[in-house]
Amino acid sequence: MTIKAAEIVLLMLLSLIWDIRCYKIKNSITLPFAFLGLVTNLYLDGIMGMKISLAGWLTPVALLFILYLARMIGAGDIKLFAAIGAIMGCSFTLWSMAYSFLFGGVIGIFYLILWKNSSQRFGYFLNYVKTCFFTLALNDYSEFQNKEAKDKFRMSYAIVPGTLTQLAITLFGG
Repeated sequence: MTIKAAEIVLLMLLSLIWDIRCYKIKNSITLPFAFLGLVTNLYLDGIMGMKISLAGWLTPVALLFILYLARMIGAGDIKLFAAIGAIMGCSFTLWSMAYSFLFGGVIGIFYLILWKNSSQRFGYFLNYVKTCFFTLALNDYSEFQNKEAKDKFRMSYAIVPGTLTQLAITLFGG
């Protein structure tokens, strides 16, 4: 478990640094870690480890794809969850995703308070839901290209504490 924990911590650190710097989680970070997770699991548990790694990699891709289509989450965020899954497996990744979305909610509330635009944001969200309902289409929620917009935050700010919370629970019980 210690080698996998070290891989996760390093993955979180590099992803956060790159997301802060470039507003993007690069493939040059997530793909090598996904491959490293596959190799580590294959070495530690043989073919069963490889199956666990592949299931962990595929789960976030399948579950989060709809959020990506709606432009609510970036491809880099999904690939980061997939790399986490390749290292730690499906169950760990599902819990990491749950904690990450909880942290994301707390961060979102903090931003609403900080920017004092909660009524504007809720209005935007309701209009988005209404438009999707009446057009029967999944529209883009926001434009990823507008990096200065106050309607988004870097998802890595939530993924890192969410994943590290799950790592702490896994290592120390809870």
